[in-house]
Amino acid sequence: MKRTALAVVLMFLTLGCTTKKPAALAPAKGAPDFVLENIRGGKLKSVDLKGKVAVIDFWATWCDPCKAEVPHYNKLKQDYQGKDVAVIGIAIESPYKDIAPTMKEVGINYTVLVGNDNVVDGFGGVIGYPTTYVVTKDWKIYKKYMGALSDKDARIRKDIDKLLAESADSAD
Repeated sequence: MKRTALAVVLMFLTLGCTTKKPAALAPAKGAPDFVLENIRGGKLKSVDLKGKVAVIDFWATWCDPCKAEVPHYNKLKQDYQGKDVAVIGIAIESPYKDIAPTMKEVGINYTVLVGNDNVVDGFGGVIGYPTTYVVTKDWKIYKKYMGALSDKDARIRKDIDKLLAESADSAD
């Protein structure tokens, strides 16, 4: 019994809050338009993110692997400050009253939005947590990362650098 419980805990820590194998997928479709509540006040429209490489992380307040990734996203936001990069967390399947306290508890310093079924469906669905999308400046989904990958932040940095370089090349 204890071995089974330990195996389940290790699986969640390795894969995230999902039973699917973590992966980087390259869906070639447009990201959805949305208007979502910013937990710190106001609303954010997807149109406000166009012209930036966006890292969109779907997370839940009860998901420990999601919380474990927060320092990586904080660092991304810091390292790409002043560049055309946005780091956005979208809280889904979480009680509204838990979002702000969880943000404070784990030290989120990037924008967090309150998600809904429409935005989840628009991104193609979320079958586990965390699920992270990298979106191009012209608002196309570039990559989708499912689960907690040990090298996810390095992969996302490579994606961001590639997309920034491509947009700089096309501007020349």
